[in-house]
Order: sequence, then C-alpha cells, then structure tokens
Amino acid sequence: MWMEWTIPIQKLELSKICPGAFQHSIKPITPLEYKDGFANFKHLNILLPPLLIRDYDGTTGKLSLHLPEQSAISQKLFALQESLLLLVYQHQKTWFSDSNRTKDQIQHLFQPFVEGNSLQLYCPLQTSPSGLQEKKFFLHLWKDNSWKKLTSPGLLQKGDTIRVALRLQGISYQTNTSSGSWTGRFRVQHRIMCIYHCHSK
Repeated sequence: MWMEWTIPIQKLELSKICPGAFQHSIKPITPLEYKDGFANFKHLNILLPPLLIRDYDGTTGKLSLHLPEQSAISQKLFALQESLLLLVYQHQKTWFSDSNRTKDQIQHLFQPFVEGNSLQLYCPLQTSPSGLQEKKFFLHLWKDNSWKKLTSPGLLQKGDTIRVALRLQGISYQTNTSSGSWTGRFRVQHRIMCIYHCHSK
C-alpha cells in the first residue's frame, strides 16, 4: 500500500512550500515542493483530518467535502489556496514573459479548490487493469478493516466521514491552443493517494 512522507494539514507551514522547476509543455505546470531545514521533499503530500462527504459523483469523480465553518482546518486550507495564488502572481513573468496581470485578475481566473465551506476534489472510479495497464496507479480505500480498490460508487456515500491523503502535484495552466500563450486560467492539480473511511452516515 502507498507509503510516503505525508504531513498533517494542521502541521503544514505555508512558508516552506516552494515552486519546483517550471515545466513547459502543452499543459504547463509548476510542481510544488516542501523544504523543511535540510530536508527537501519533491512531493507535497498532505493528510486531511476526518471530513464529511457533502456529495460524491462517481460518474465525474467530483468529491465535495464539508469544512466546518471558521474551523482551523478551513482557515488553513483557505490560507494555502491564497498562498498559491500569491505565488502565481509573483512569478507570472518568470513563467510567462508576456503576462502582467493584476492580483485581482489572477484570482478571478483561478479555479478554486476551497469554495465557501467546501473542499472540492477529484476522485474518479477505476476499472480493473489488463495487459499493459497493470502498472497503472489505483486508488485504494481503507474500509471495514481492509484495503479496497475504489471501483464502485457504493464504497463512498454522501454523509460518510473519510480521511484523505492528498498530493498537490502542482499549479497547472491553461494555454491557448494556437498561440501557446497562457490564457490566465489555472488550477491546483492534485491526486488523492488513498482514503481512510472513518464511519458511514
């Protein structure tokens, strides 16, 4: 099962989150790293506390988790989102030489992952691999004292409480298909690494 250095969101220090080397491609991305003293972690892995599922659509993979209003977890996630917006604002000309957007413009074109008292994640169902796909990453869920592959929508239900181990892969940018220039739109690309089911509704 997936085992890697992961920091509880409560212990996350925003000042230690650093942008990695900007990757130019059809879908440009700025990887996110975490530097703590002499330790430099190339992946930013976060463990969330138990959160209630507001909604889950197994067809689209959209997972919405409830954030208790004015809670420490809600404030930390919102502060994280704001720090990443500031990162893009401060580095935009380094990553995109023709970009000179205001902070308000940057914020307006951002696809947020924290909206009100909800955390928006992507958690697609997966089918069994075959042939050359055997090495494909599969999301696992700890439920009823065993690990299960997330292949059925019944494993996650609205009203359940879960704990998510999450990797923030980086800041992903939308570019113009013809010119290749940045449209100004961007989002935080993430991957759920595993889920711990706490209790059902």
